[in-house]
Amino acid sequence: MTKRLLYVFSFILGISSFQAENKIEAGSKSLFYCDTNAPTDVVVSNVSLTSATVTWTADPNTPNNYVRYRKAGSTTWMIATGLSGQNVFTIGMLEPCTIYEVQVAKICNTITGTWSTPIFFTTVINYCASASTDTSMMHISNVTVNSTGVTAPMVSNSGSSNYTDYRSDVSRRIKFFVGSVGNKLSVSNSWTGTPGTTTVTAWIDLNANGIFESSERVMVANNVTQAAPAVSVFNIPSFATLTTCGTVMRVVSSQTTPTDACGTFTYGEVEDYGVDIINLTLGVGESVKSVQPEIYPNPASDILNISGTSEAANFEIYNAVGQKTGEGKVSDHKVSLHHLSKGVYFIQLKDRERVTRLKFIKK
Repeated sequence: MTKRLLYVFSFILGISSFQAENKIEAGSKSLFYCDTNAPTDVVVSNVSLTSATVTWTADPNTPNNYVRYRKAGSTTWMIATGLSGQNVFTIGMLEPCTIYEVQVAKICNTITGTWSTPIFFTTVINYCASASTDTSMMHISNVTVNSTGVTAPMVSNSGSSNYTDYRSDVSRRIKFFVGSVGNKLSVSNSWTGTPGTTTVTAWIDLNANGIFESSERVMVANNVTQAAPAVSVFNIPSFATLTTCGTVMRVVSSQTTPTDACGTFTYGEVEDYGVDIINLTLGVGESVKSVQPEIYPNPASDILNISGTSEAANFEIYNAVGQKTGEGKVSDHKVSLHHLSKGVYFIQLKDRERVTRLKFIKK
């Protein structure tokens, strides 16, 4: 019996010692016991070309946190400390058009807890939100762009939605040449029930600053009916910005004339399209070559879309340690990733005399 009592007494002392080691002191008051569980609800938002905001659920029992981030595939972390009492952190000085990985951990008496599940994001231009609130009356049914100097038009047929983001869809990516004239945009609408009229407006962020300015509006058409599309012919100015990230064309169809490209309205639809601005002075053939190949989406699940290459492009895939895990011919600007396990990879694209190596993540 004496041995048993000693065992119980020692066990209680052990618990008390453990609890004391994990107690946060604030002046003369003892707060709740902290824990080292991974933070929950970690979200990355407000992603721009050079920054991103990380948020997570605050834990009053363990208010001290660390945030770490790195380029996808890198072995070196950047760690932000001193985040006591915070559940938001803005990462700055990031590289444009780059994939990053971020995690958050609680800190309990200088002991780093469990890091949260990694979240991957890509630094891109962040645009204002815009959408309709009701799709029951009408929607954009077709957007067609005929770019001067580009052989095939971009044709986008679609059903009803409040907002659709086509920026990562390679088949709907638009190319314009700097200084080109006579580019044509056509937008058709469909109604449910009795057809009516709508206003169609479109902007192209020509200076790639993330703002749809009034001077960048390339279409405004009032009283558009289902019988005929809205049509606009416009030029791409010589000052249009060339960027490897590309820019965006926003198309808005609304029963009320929008004052700008942001905000919500009742009936209609908003669609965003990725745009590549190409240097026309190189000539059509060389201009096509000057477009940097891009891959979408990234991270990817089963299919990796390829843009900026010809139909003759071949590919090779390597894992993070340089082992070849696949090769073949790019088919319909797509590469299958079904055979790959989760992780970081590199795809090497061979397009005639040009070789491009890009990093991607299989999720």
